[in-house]
Amino acid sequence: MRRLLPLLAAATLAITGCSTRERANPFDPRNPSTSGRPAGFTALAGDREVRLRWQVVQGNALIGYQLFRRAPFENQYHAITDVLGLSVSSFRDILLTNGDDYSYRLYFVFLSGIGNLPAEDVATPGPTVPWVIEGGGTELIQVTPDNRRVVARSGDYGSTTDLSVNQRDGTVWVADEGFGRVVVYDPLTGVTVSIPGFGRPRAVTVDAYNSTGWICDIGPPDVVRHYQPNGQPESIPIAPLFQPVDVAVDPQDGSVWVCELGTDRVRRFVSTTEVMTHTVPDPSRVAVDSLTRDGWITSYANGTVTHLSFTGSPLPTATGFTSPLGVAVDARRGRIWIADPGAARVVALQRDGSQEFQVTGLSDAGELAVDPATGDAWVVLGRPGELVHISAAGVVLRRLGGFRSPIAVSVDPGGH
Repeated sequence: MRRLLPLLAAATLAITGCSTRERANPFDPRNPSTSGRPAGFTALAGDREVRLRWQVVQGNALIGYQLFRRAPFENQYHAITDVLGLSVSSFRDILLTNGDDYSYRLYFVFLSGIGNLPAEDVATPGPTVPWVIEGGGTELIQVTPDNRRVVARSGDYGSTTDLSVNQRDGTVWVADEGFGRVVVYDPLTGVTVSIPGFGRPRAVTVDAYNSTGWICDIGPPDVVRHYQPNGQPESIPIAPLFQPVDVAVDPQDGSVWVCELGTDRVRRFVSTTEVMTHTVPDPSRVAVDSLTRDGWITSYANGTVTHLSFTGSPLPTATGFTSPLGVAVDARRGRIWIADPGAARVVALQRDGSQEFQVTGLSDAGELAVDPATGDAWVVLGRPGELVHISAAGVVLRRLGGFRSPIAVSVDPGGH
């Protein structure tokens, strides 16, 4: 009997080994990584298109892959490709309708026929291109218009602090405090222009009229710098200043509003000439209404939102905020969006300062941006690490997680 024990143990090991090998098979439904389906299948929405990606595998009986799609108002999936070769790992589905959901299935194709277990994903095409950076991050992050997926992480930054999209041509300006520079990135060509010589670039905004960028630089010296997208100075810096932390452009005349934290002031300049100043305790962010030319200024430390005319006259505004930070104006709809992280909410105001609606349950909602085409808002939640897409009616459309302390978002409405 004792002689049989080693034989039984060996047989047990052999059986276990076979089971392990079977589960390592990517086509095995018990495989913990693939569940027997094509791995890494993702549908990335774009403008009237969806880009489909997956990971290639090898197998003796595998001859390729096949894609199926269910379009809106269809009950069944239909093949949109023939059998794709073993080396193919992507497909571009074009001429789609923006705003509609498209469901996809990717199947293995074997010598014996099509497999039974597809990988599945859904995408909603659209023209919008959201961009995100993370606190102290080293990458510029592009997100799909349906806020389901991260398209790409690019760049080699030292420590990102702010970003701004030129809504005229889609280029992205990134303040990189870690390397003391500002980077202008063109996603259409992949070309980047690095503008060096900054002390601590903290905030950046783009004048879409002439495609120039204004950058708050907490040096020393503390200045607001003005550059062309090719890296050449557009004008001499605005100085002297003390802790300029945010800047916004009036699109009607190109003047700039500056939050000067160190002096508790908001100032407006035409070129380098000051034309307005107003006391605002601890100003944090500023946004300009392109229709009325009014400025909206938040104070995170004081829990206030200040509404000023372009001449600096105080106007009626809202109260009851905890720690307002991000602010964006939707001039077409007369709506001012304000992120209030201390109250875990985003508030939408009308121009008279009355509250239109609020969206709650948004922990650490710090910064936001508005899509001028749709009126939708995009909000970054720092501590949960999320990007939230909110409709113009105040409905949360989708939340995308997986970010590491996102601190800023800017939206390109597309259509270039």
